[in-house]
Amino acid sequence: MVPDLIRPKSRTFTLPRWGNLSLSVQFLAVGGLVLTLSMAILGTLVGDLIRQTALRTAGEEWAAFLGAFLEPHIQQMAPEGPLTAQEVGELDALFVDTPLGERLVSIKIWSLNGKLLYSTLKENVGEVFDVDDVPAAASGKTVVALDDADTPESEHENDLGVPLIEVYAPLHDLRTGEVIAVGELYEEADLLVSELANSRTTTFMTVSLTTALMLGALYFIVHHGTLTIARQRADLRQHVEDAQQLASLNRELMLSADRARLDASEANEHLLARIGSDLHDGPVQLLSLVMLRLSAGTSSVPPEGLSASQVDELITITQTCLAELRNNSAGLSLPEIGDIGIRETLELAVFRHEDLTGSKVFATFSDLPETVSDAVKTCAYRVVQEGLTNAFKHAPGAEVTVSARGIATDLIIEVADTGGTAPSDEAPKAGHKLGLAGMRNRVGALKGTLEITALRPRGRKIRVTLPIST
Repeated sequence: MVPDLIRPKSRTFTLPRWGNLSLSVQFLAVGGLVLTLSMAILGTLVGDLIRQTALRTAGEEWAAFLGAFLEPHIQQMAPEGPLTAQEVGELDALFVDTPLGERLVSIKIWSLNGKLLYSTLKENVGEVFDVDDVPAAASGKTVVALDDADTPESEHENDLGVPLIEVYAPLHDLRTGEVIAVGELYEEADLLVSELANSRTTTFMTVSLTTALMLGALYFIVHHGTLTIARQRADLRQHVEDAQQLASLNRELMLSADRARLDASEANEHLLARIGSDLHDGPVQLLSLVMLRLSAGTSSVPPEGLSASQVDELITITQTCLAELRNNSAGLSLPEIGDIGIRETLELAVFRHEDLTGSKVFATFSDLPETVSDAVKTCAYRVVQEGLTNAFKHAPGAEVTVSARGIATDLIIEVADTGGTAPSDEAPKAGHKLGLAGMRNRVGALKGTLEITALRPRGRKIRVTLPIST
């Protein structure tokens, strides 16, 4: 047993998966296989075509030879033979031990029923053989074959062990043109076989070279295209990564902007609450103290330099100023709405307006969502508060309505007035513009929309759309 310390480690080689190969390598494998098979088939077909053409040409030449040299000597032959001694002698004089006969292995004449009438080999004459090519030639066709000497009547030719061309040709009656016999000859085909082999080799070399050139050219094109595609993929991948980074940065910027808007809205609410508290603890308290002293002064002796009527007038002015400051400070301070729903928030805004102004507001609420964020409730409260305040200031005596409803993912709030004594096409005053600008900023911070529509014949309508999921 070989110790573990010196036992050679086995190595495993894994072929790369097909999908991991480059496009050019895949093309080279598949295209090479397809082109090689196609060109091999083409080369074989061309070689066979050349072979058939060569045999057909040789057959036509030898058929003409048989007709020219045999037909004149069988015109007196009976339909089934045999040939006369004179006819046999004439044929032997042409083909036996003559330069013409030396080119040929053998020449035979057959009757139409397959009886051998003549042979330069002098074998099997007078016997009947079942030769398939004789009936074919008797019908007027020329039959030619290469290396086909495998019938019983051609044992001598087969024993020679050399390639032979075998030709069967019809022999005609020179007067009527009818076929009266069939001529057969065998010729050595060494030269033809060599030429066919050379032709086949040349054909396959040409086809192989053409295949290699085609495959090389196509591979170059595909390889160049593969490199281009790879480069484009890398560029596209880089563009996608850059786009993803930009999209991620854009999302972060959008989130930061949203947080900044919400933080600004919340900071604004804190600022308003502080201003309201400061007004209540500062000017309101001082004016209240002035009211107490003025009221105390009128109960006994008026302050020095002032008449009783002037004191009363100062008290009235101070009371009006004090009421205005209290109303403003109350409007600036946002009530606690964190534990109530959107319906209660809107009802609270309407109730506080009615309580502060003594006016009547017609409110309708339907299909409101059960849960919304504090930011949406705060914005909705301020929209109703500002809309009612504007209607009270700029359209006194007008009928005011407030409606709110939920549609899909949005909260729709509308505040409308009938115009009171102010015409609907009158330009809004500077204070009105300032209030609408603040309202627009609040709504924009939550990605909502604000629309102001003039009603006919009088009045205006404020329509605010807030996304519930903010």
